[in-house]
Amino acid sequence: MFIIPPRLTSAACFLVAIFTCSGQQTTQTPAPAVAGMDSQWGVRQILDNLLKDNEKLTPLLKQMNPQEWVNQKGASSTYISQWQTAQRQLSDVVVSSKLLGQKTESLTLALDDYFRLEALEVTTRSLEEATRKYGDRSTADQLDGLIARNFSARERFRDYIRDLAANQEESFKIADEEAQRCRGMISKEPAPTKRAKKQ
Repeated sequence: MFIIPPRLTSAACFLVAIFTCSGQQTTQTPAPAVAGMDSQWGVRQILDNLLKDNEKLTPLLKQMNPQEWVNQKGASSTYISQWQTAQRQLSDVVVSSKLLGQKTESLTLALDDYFRLEALEVTTRSLEEATRKYGDRSTADQLDGLIARNFSARERFRDYIRDLAANQEESFKIADEEAQRCRGMISKEPAPTKRAKKQ
């Protein structure tokens, strides 16, 4: 939040207006947190839980054999590409979660991680159904339990993202109000008079 002294010069006020309009802050003081918003430690705990659950997905994927489903049980070859996609998505989720863990206040990183988690769930749910039909039922049961736990953790993560967005929106609103006040102060400044040229 910008605190602008009443006697701030018009030049300094103009610079503040530029910074606020571009969405940048001149100080490192964070905006006040929205009520109910998880602390950085709390968010890292959520991310750690999601990572632990997703790491358990690796051995479950290895237990699947979609090529065998296709060759021996008449399954769709789509499951082969889904199985490959799930492995890539899992790797991407691990990377994006670790990046967010280093910068939990980043809305961009949080949204990127959340959408990757959502995409991974869609793929794993499809594979869980295929495993139950064509593969090992025990693996399908484990996968189903993992998806359910992951969903609960992701709900908390979604709440954090919503609060983070509200917090940043409030910060931008404050910055915009200060920029508007600066512009008003600048507009009231008398225009500089030209000095008469010496003969």
